[in-house]
Amino acid sequence: MKKFLSLALCLIMVLSMVACADSPEGPAQTSGTPSQSKAPEQTTGAPEQTTEAPEQTTEAPEQTTEAPKDETTAAPAAPSVEFKDLPAAEQAALLALMPATLPDGSAYELACRAMCFDNGETDYYIEGNSAGSAKFVDVTEGAIYGKAIKMAAKADEKDNRAEIQVLPYGDVKAEGARGIMFYVDFSNVLPHSDATKKMCASVTMNTNDYRAKGPNGGNGDSSAIAYYYLAGSWVQTTNINACRQEIPENFAGWVYIPASTYYDGVNKTGVGETFGDIFVTNMRCYTDGYTYSADNYIIFDEIVFVK
Repeated sequence: MKKFLSLALCLIMVLSMVACADSPEGPAQTSGTPSQSKAPEQTTGAPEQTTEAPEQTTEAPEQTTEAPKDETTAAPAAPSVEFKDLPAAEQAALLALMPATLPDGSAYELACRAMCFDNGETDYYIEGNSAGSAKFVDVTEGAIYGKAIKMAAKADEKDNRAEIQVLPYGDVKAEGARGIMFYVDFSNVLPHSDATKKMCASVTMNTNDYRAKGPNGGNGDSSAIAYYYLAGSWVQTTNINACRQEIPENFAGWVYIPASTYYDGVNKTGVGETFGDIFVTNMRCYTDGYTYSADNYIIFDEIVFVK
């Protein structure tokens, strides 16, 4: 009997061990370690964030590429200068070279001498169809005072009139001025073979916004009164080609255009007796009526507003 009981006890112990081995808790814990294989999913996500980084990086070159374009476009107007009045002694020396009075006999003052050209390329930028030949010269090469602009008597690339546009780097205000006086030298050009073509010159403001076309803005309008100074006297003239005022052959001297001769092309009206609040961004120097030749030249100097 004792042997039987011992054998039964052993059998119970064996069955208990088998039961523990087959328990579901053991395998579940063991297999749980691989089931936490979500770590690779997080690891896989890292490259996805890394892949987006180059998209942000590729935008940088676009900003870098645009910068030079803006700087290049703005280059002509970059240097800002302040136009100062001449000291009293120098202003007296300049006025001694100018007519003593205006055509109506009245005295005048220099309201603004910003377009005098004295500091050359430091203060001005030149463009237009004769810009390639234009240069700043002193009194030894034709300036009446300080420096002037000298250009070939034709366009750079075609058989056409000489014409430039001068952009000042500083502020130029015309407000309150009674007119514009400038010095021009046509003494080094040849008359045109067609005698009906007369020599002429003019200056405009802000390209063609303000032109000496008369208060009604017509081409060849006799109300576009101007004057040139010859042999100590003012001689009345008018425009013969758009805004250009007729001058004698090979004329070298002063031209005066009253504000009342200028037409405001923006507001479609005459300017009036004095210029209003005009901020001058450029002035165009027009010429015509001579034989076009790169061997000859024209000079513009001392474009001044007078009051």
